[in-house]
Amino acid sequence: MSVRHQLPVGVLKASAPAASGAAAVAAAMAKPKAFVIERSASQAQSLAHQQFEAELAQQLVEQGLIWQHDPKQADWLVRLDYQIDDGKNKSYQQPIWGTIGYSVSYQRVVSGGSVVFIPRYYPETGIVGSQTINETVYTREVFVDILDRKTLDKGEFAKLYEGRARNRSQNDELESAVPWLIRSLFMPFPGPSGVSREVRIPLTTPKP
Repeated sequence: MSVRHQLPVGVLKASAPAASGAAAVAAAMAKPKAFVIERSASQAQSLAHQQFEAELAQQLVEQGLIWQHDPKQADWLVRLDYQIDDGKNKSYQQPIWGTIGYSVSYQRVVSGGSVVFIPRYYPETGIVGSQTINETVYTREVFVDILDRKTLDKGEFAKLYEGRARNRSQNDELESAVPWLIRSLFMPFPGPSGVSREVRIPLTTPKP
């Protein structure tokens, strides 16, 4: 994932650095920012998008922000988008394991007053060749942008945050991945600006 942002200091409870003096007072008195999530024409009638929107809103609310549905009441505009590519073919060589020889050991047996050594053979395994494996790998991505609404209304540059999370998988199903990609952008949020990093989210096994 990668993030760039210029979010004002003190507006997010999870990211605000420790302050003192006048800065601490100003941060404590600051009014929580309200946000609205914009929808494109194709997203407006999508049940899946409503689910993704709720996931994103929950994550933002946990940062101390207020979810508004009226754009005129919002300080920030949030835009959510997602996509999956057509997949790319990937080939690699996989080793083939098999028997490459035998080792022998001897068992000492006393029979008829004499000693007899009985051999025992054990197969030894190793790489005996290779085979070509062909896979199709899909890239699934989520994009989240936050803009200052009043600044945007003035026609000025208003971008406060842009984040992109992606993963690659042999699974070409997008909808199951979007909530997890959204969550990864909040580990933590907003995170260091101008840095690409890897996030791992452990999957819990549901109880029977």
